[in-house]
Amino acid sequence: MCEATVYLAEDGQEKEIMRDVMLVQPEGDAWLLVTLLGEQKLVRGTIKKLDFLKHTVHLSQPEEPAVRS
Repeated sequence: MCEATVYLAEDGQEKEIMRDVMLVQPEGDAWLLVTLLGEQKLVRGTIKKLDFLKHTVHLSQPEEPAVRS
């Protein structure tokens, strides 16, 4: 099988947020992650790297829009 582990970069460190992910689907400004057993998680972020050899997806936090005064 080809499940992936998804990591999210926060404060300069990557944290594992989900294992055994079978589907990564865009949902507006977020990504829907679905595992082999049907568990779902919606995560805002930008895909920075997909590593097919290591079966990993690397996301980073979305940049906040600049506030105009």
